[in-house]
Amino acid sequence: MAHNFFLSHFSSDKDVAEVIATVLSRISLRQLVPWFSSDNSESGGLKPGNIWFNEILVKISQSKALVTVLTPNSIHRPWIYFESGIAQALEKCEVIPVCVGVKRDTILPPLGMYQCYQLTDYKSLKEFVGKLLNKFEINFDEEMSKPVLEKALSELSKVVFTEDGSKSQPVDINQALLDIKTHFDKRFIDLLDQQTITNKQDSKPKNQKDLEDAEALFYSITINVKFPEYQGKQFLEIRADDSIQAVLNNLYLLLSDYVEPYTYMEKWILQNPHTGERMIVREVGRMVPAKVIFKQNIEWEAIKIKQEYKASSSKEIVQKN
Repeated sequence: MAHNFFLSHFSSDKDVAEVIATVLSRISLRQLVPWFSSDNSESGGLKPGNIWFNEILVKISQSKALVTVLTPNSIHRPWIYFESGIAQALEKCEVIPVCVGVKRDTILPPLGMYQCYQLTDYKSLKEFVGKLLNKFEINFDEEMSKPVLEKALSELSKVVFTEDGSKSQPVDINQALLDIKTHFDKRFIDLLDQQTITNKQDSKPKNQKDLEDAEALFYSITINVKFPEYQGKQFLEIRADDSIQAVLNNLYLLLSDYVEPYTYMEKWILQNPHTGERMIVREVGRMVPAKVIFKQNIEWEAIKIKQEYKASSSKEIVQKN
């Protein structure tokens, strides 16, 4: 039996939607059937003669989950929030935001109030797939799924967002919501209004502590990749129990088209762009907590190096700092 879910996305993000649809279809052995408007397959997407607005309403109403794709192209597009609002108003449809090319801890309400998933982070992608399969009572076998997940990571890491989309002018989210709030379920609007009031007050120590505790569970970091053959930003999740080596392993999955296995510190390396300090770890990488090094306010750079790192390579940097 096939199950339905709705993939909400901006038209320029069709390639991202296709990767998500493919990975979920393959891992579920085609038990999950995603519907998204730009799907060109014979059985998917909008068809000639369809009244697109009515078709979208019907497809969302038939779905048990709506996956909202947030990218630099879509994050300020009111239509994404509109479709999510329709789904939230349905009793049996769950809204699940996913991020590609943006940090999930920068997503504003209303979508920022949900559990978001960073799809260019292996653990987060795995958690997203597991959650969606579990919602439809489909068994998730990570060992069997790992090659599919790794391929999806590689494909998503190479997505280049359109110039117009990435530089689009920010939209006032409150105004956008006001324009479409008549389509929202009342309990959703009440929840949003209450969250806005709480944020404005921001005076109760308990609320501040809860926020700090939530941030301590995970946060996102930015890696600026500056390879001769590829330049771009990659976003990774840092969790309380992550080691430096776990983060480097995750980063390798995203860069595997450009670097060979076991070549960190030989062919490429991470460095702090402000101090020039390089991340020199090897044998103790699994013992050092990632949160000690990967701070939220530091964007590390991944660069190629001309010769293998040696202990003497750090002498000048250590003396300087």
